[in-house]
Amino acid sequence: MNIILRKNEAEINESVAKGLLIVFACVVLTVLLCWVGIFDIRSGMTIIMFGVSVITLVIPAVLILKFHVYHIMMKYYIVVALTVMAGTVYVLFTFQAILVFVVPSIIAAFYLDRKLLCFSGVLTVIVLFVSHWITGIYMFIPWLEPFKSMSDIMRYGALPRCVQYCGCFFLILFMMERYKKLLLQFGTDNNSKEVYEAEDKEKIEFEVMLRGLTERERSVFLLMIGGYTNMQIADKLCLSNGTVKNYISVIYDKLGTKERNALILKYNRFSREND
Repeated sequence: MNIILRKNEAEINESVAKGLLIVFACVVLTVLLCWVGIFDIRSGMTIIMFGVSVITLVIPAVLILKFHVYHIMMKYYIVVALTVMAGTVYVLFTFQAILVFVVPSIIAAFYLDRKLLCFSGVLTVIVLFVSHWITGIYMFIPWLEPFKSMSDIMRYGALPRCVQYCGCFFLILFMMERYKKLLLQFGTDNNSKEVYEAEDKEKIEFEVMLRGLTERERSVFLLMIGGYTNMQIADKLCLSNGTVKNYISVIYDKLGTKERNALILKYNRFSREND
């Protein structure tokens, strides 16, 4: 299962990259509201937040969507960038921004990779403590921080918020593992007598499914279950990204499902035979 999921990581990267751009748009909106006086935040703080957001949000999104960078370590880069962004916002706005630390773990959960999720959890705890250490040295908004000494900031600020984050982290971990089990069950349920009596029957079902698709839809479908992203399919078949999306939408309607990962798990082994 992990091997097949890794083949679909590039598709997840594209979805995450679009999410990063949405977060960046929210940052830009916040900065603009500060500059026109709606929010009362120092201009220096908004400049820092905007600069860090360009580095941590825009750069990875451009690498994925514009330059089609699909390196296996890209997901770790995204998690690190988001955690740094969360730490920056937390330092600037202290306890008001604790929710942002959950975002990297949510993004990590999209990959259905336990190792990546645990990496995000450990990194977030470290950044949370470092953020409190920085505020102990210099507070950007001192009137919002009730604790002044470093020991009090760590004891009453960092530690309770780490406990809060850990509660959210384990909830995310539980939901991710549950979803993986459902996918695995869907993808490997070929021993059920009501549906499949033998392996060759599943192959027959796959071939019948292919006959229900047009020639171009078959080409798109085989690449899709082979782990290719929409942009990769578009490049390979010399189509536009929008055209590929339309084909995939039609394929989903004909198959009666929109669970891309489940389709990859179930039919990936047949894609090579029909390459």
